[in-house]
Amino acid sequence: MLEQLTIKNVAVIDKLDVSLKDGVTVLTGETGAGKSIIIDSINMILGSRANKELVRRGTDRAEVQAVFGMTEPVRAVLEENDIDTEDDEVIITRRVTSEGKSTARINGTVVTLNNLREIADMLINIHGQHDNQALLDPQRHIQFLDAYAHSEQAISEYRELYSRYRKTEKRIGGLRTNEQEKEQKIEFLTYQINEINAAALVPGEEEELLAARKLLENAEKINICAQKAYAHLYEFPDGMSAYDMISEAVEAVAEIEELSPELSSACEALRSAMYTVEDAAVEVRNFGSGVEFDARALDETEERLDLIHRLERKYGSTVDDILSFAKKAQAELDDIVMSDERIKELESELESIAADMNKAAEKLSVQREKAARVLEAEIESALHELNMEKARFSVKVERQRPSANGMDSVEFMIATNPGEALKPLVRIASGGELSRVMLAIKSILAKSDSVETMIFDEIDTGVSGSAAQKIADKLKTIGREKQVICITHLPQLAAAADNHFLIVKDVEGELASTSLEELDINGRVRELARIVGGGAAGEEYAREMLGVK
Repeated sequence: MLEQLTIKNVAVIDKLDVSLKDGVTVLTGETGAGKSIIIDSINMILGSRANKELVRRGTDRAEVQAVFGMTEPVRAVLEENDIDTEDDEVIITRRVTSEGKSTARINGTVVTLNNLREIADMLINIHGQHDNQALLDPQRHIQFLDAYAHSEQAISEYRELYSRYRKTEKRIGGLRTNEQEKEQKIEFLTYQINEINAAALVPGEEEELLAARKLLENAEKINICAQKAYAHLYEFPDGMSAYDMISEAVEAVAEIEELSPELSSACEALRSAMYTVEDAAVEVRNFGSGVEFDARALDETEERLDLIHRLERKYGSTVDDILSFAKKAQAELDDIVMSDERIKELESELESIAADMNKAAEKLSVQREKAARVLEAEIESALHELNMEKARFSVKVERQRPSANGMDSVEFMIATNPGEALKPLVRIASGGELSRVMLAIKSILAKSDSVETMIFDEIDTGVSGSAAQKIADKLKTIGREKQVICITHLPQLAAAADNHFLIVKDVEGELASTSLEELDINGRVRELARIVGGGAAGEEYAREMLGVK
């Protein structure tokens, strides 16, 4: 669960540090006090896009930190990403600078936003008005059903086959070009392949040619330097070479070696140096004599390099790229030339994939049908508990053409009054009914969800009276198994909460600052009285709701 939330320099929040508990926690306050900023801050740790506009005026960065208790599924993902798990807690930190640069860390380790979203989604869910909009979109209903059915593996198996089917289908379509296009493609590919093959390229050839050109261009310099080095090392015409001087040194030391055995090692070292100098001199001389300026050879090398560079501009940045291009072009040409035979092979392959895909789709459909019947019964029951006693709910699953989601279309249907026919949810649900349908769905899905913290951002919009009390009761029920945090305007929900925080905005000069104040029982009475309209009657009603004198 979410144990600690710290927000610094986010919009109107200077610094907010709050410890949270299990059960149901509500946040209430005047309109404009900063409730949306708190949600924006939590969305930051969930991996939302960095928004430099959230950085408080006069500061250089905004920061949000959340501390969660560790769960085993999260531990497994953290260890897989080499993130420390020793302290049995998950600390997520997100910073955004005034320039819009963002940094995210989990237990001190810098992570990508994708990693952050993956892990944060396992810790906390936020539900608000956007969820109601999702509920109105029939394209999203299949996602709700699949989440309830835990169809992840079946969907993955189907989508792999569907992807193969579409790719094979596309290849067949590509081969079925008209004859004129076919001939033009054959002619073009043949030209490209012949041009590359005629060059008879060899891997590593370009590097060897560049090295050879370097030698040829510097042949005169190489000869002069090699001769000079050889002369100084071994045969100096106007004096003694290095070899001569070392040789005389060896003779001199050898004459006194018998008088002092200690000189043996020195004498041996000098002899070794003499041989080394001789070998080096010969090697330099041979190298120099082996390099001759050859204008014809240089021209041939330049022409070969020019050819390679022309091909690189057309087919790839290296010789290996060019050869790879030719290989792919040859494969494409073979496919076209043998298109009739290849189409038959691919059609047979497509038929086999389609059979497997249909089996996977059927397996997925069976799961959905089975889950749909149970889900509609549970949601209908949950709706009855939310003051929609006569509501009927149905999950319509119909077959359709194959798509990435299988061969089913899913749409939620509802009838809110007795005798009415079931109709698409989008056509008949009011705002208050939508909130209750969403809460009913979330309460059912939450039973099998490993996420421990659920945040409801004004999900009670459009609800009042006895329906509001039913929502409060439902959230209280969810709060027995999950940590529930609600931003609300409903006095019924505020009264039913286990913990109550007041969002307060203070203004000093031109700067506003938002803070959270945990309310004791007297504070809760005052806040509930404000929500219901204030005055002595409001306070009396608040005390009655809280069960205090």
